[in-house]
Order: sequence, then C-alpha cells, then structure tokens
Amino acid sequence: MEDINLQNHELERQNQQLLDAYTQLDRAMAQYAELYDNAPVGYLSTDFERRIVKSNLTCCSLLKRDRIVLHGMDFLDLVAKEDRSSLLECLERVWRRKGKLECEVRLHNGTPVLVAMEASDAHQECRMVLLDITKQKQAEDALRESERRFKTLVEVTSDWVWEVNDKGVYSYVSPKVYDLLGYGPEEVLGKTPFDLMPRHEAERLLMVFGDIVSRREPFHNLKNVNLRKDGKEVLLESSGVPIFDDDGNFCGFRGIDRDITDR
Repeated sequence: MEDINLQNHELERQNQQLLDAYTQLDRAMAQYAELYDNAPVGYLSTDFERRIVKSNLTCCSLLKRDRIVLHGMDFLDLVAKEDRSSLLECLERVWRRKGKLECEVRLHNGTPVLVAMEASDAHQECRMVLLDITKQKQAEDALRESERRFKTLVEVTSDWVWEVNDKGVYSYVSPKVYDLLGYGPEEVLGKTPFDLMPRHEAERLLMVFGDIVSRREPFHNLKNVNLRKDGKEVLLESSGVPIFDDDGNFCGFRGIDRDITDR
C-alpha cells in the first residue's frame, strides 16, 4: 500500500511539472504572438500560388484588410498593377534559387513598401517582410526637389558656384564659369583653381589658400587673378566655406567667384 502511495505521489509530481511546462509554453506562445502581431514591420507568408496563409496585424494595417479577409487572397491582387510584374519576377527568382531577395513595390492603396522575401522548403511557403518606406520616399522626393531648386538658382545667379574636394580639385562647377572664364564646366572639372591662374598668381594663392585649408575656416572676398580661355586676365573675388561629412571629416570647400575686373 505504501508503494502505491509513493507511485501516486510521483505521478502527481510529474503531472504538476507537465502542467507547469504547458503553462510556461502557453505564456511563451502568447508573448511570441504579441511580438509577431505588433512588430514594426508586416509579416506575411504565402503558398506556391501566392495565396496568403499567415499575416500579422501590422501587415493587415498596411494592406487595409482584416486578417480573416486576407487569408486565402492572392498577394498579387494587393499590389499596384504597375508593380506586379516586378513582384512576380522577384517571387520566381526566390522559388528558383531558394535565396533571399528584396524589391520595392506599391500596394493597392499606394503605400510604397520594401518587400524582403525568402522561400521555405520545409514549410512550403514564401515568407515576406513588408517595410513601409513612405517617409523614406518623401525624404527622397524632398531631396530631389531641393536639388532641383538649387540647380535652378545656381544656373540663374550671376556668380560662379563651385566645389573643390579635400585635394583642392574641382568636383562641381556651375555653368556660369563659361561667362567668367570662357570654359565649359566639363573643362574645369578635375582641375584646381591654381591651374586657371598665371604662374606668379598661383604661387601667391597657394600660400594664402594653404593657410586657409590648415585652419579649415570660411574665407571671404579673396581677390585672385585668373586667365580666361582666350588668355585675357580677369580679377575674381572668391568666398567659400569648408565642407565636412557626418563624421566631421574635412571634405573640401564650397563657394562662389564673381568678376570684379571692372570695379
């Protein structure tokens, strides 16, 4: 009788351990489900025929569909018609090569997303991550617009706008250089300011500019003689500011030159 009681006690202990393990597993699964559903990116899985078999809440929000509606839908139908061929090509390559690929598409509601995808042979599905890149696209559009405005301003200003790298070599030359020196921008790119000066002026300015570079400070109204393409001397007035990258490394100077010969 005592042996039976001991066995029952052991069974009860093992059952309790099993129940505790199930409880911990349920808790872990609930935490995983919460993390999966509320991830900052959309998670989506499709079968070979592109039918959606799994999706998280972020994905549902991106696609503007309830999860119960999404499941079984062809993911291609949720992509803008203009971008469907790009998605199809990417999917075909993923299934063929069994690797990871990325492509940018617009969803049916116009939202631009970056889709990272990978095929899983074990589960017979394609797993995708959808990242909303609306803000990135807006920033890119704003940058392009800013560059367009800058280019327009540079082309109409009466001053020659330029940029030199940390070696003093022209990396940007505005079209106005033609009016001042008779050279096209492509003829000046790759040269230094001293290549456009008489020798004695270049020697003088090398010393002056060397000091400016060593201090890496802005300079203003620096007078210097240049030679036009036709050999005529012109007096220019130069001003510039140093350029630094995001890490604080010196990259060169950006500035303007104006013709003051007739002053």
